[in-house]
Amino acid sequence: IAVSLILFSSIPSKAQYDKELFFIRGRQFLINSKFSQAIENFNTLLKVDTTLSEAFFFRGIAKYNLGDIIGAQQDFSKALELNPVYTQAYHYRAIARNGLNRYDDALEDLEQALELRPNAPVLYLTRGATYFMSQQFQKAVDDFNHFLRHEPDATEAYTNRGTAHLFLKDTVQ
Repeated sequence: IAVSLILFSSIPSKAQYDKELFFIRGRQFLINSKFSQAIENFNTLLKVDTTLSEAFFFRGIAKYNLGDIIGAQQDFSKALELNPVYTQAYHYRAIARNGLNRYDDALEDLEQALELRPNAPVLYLTRGATYFMSQQFQKAVDDFNHFLRHEPDATEAYTNRGTAHLFLKDTVQ
């Protein structure tokens, strides 16, 4: 016993974090709306590896849900710095920028996302909402129409499109 204690005590101890476990736990915290715990989990993961764009992205989602829109935008930006073709990061950064009334920046992000994924209907819904908030009502209607061709049961798109028509003084549509 004494020999094995000496042998094992002389081996340097290197604790290894299981990154996949942290991703799984962090995403589960997000699903369960435990956003503070998700942030703590992703913070730990990012201490181990600062190159994980997904960790910044998921932490950004948690921050957004806690009302930290600026922090969320920063995390989405970091995710894009690490992975410039991360479509979801462009999409969610656009949503955060909408929350900060930065509509032109949000539209730029949505254009980038649509260049990467032109067939993603949800991007048209978000861009339609951005156009609506920036009072570009005809462009909003066009994007809601595009979205509804792919998702005809999405009631929020009909409501948004109808409201945009009202602002265009088109009560028939």
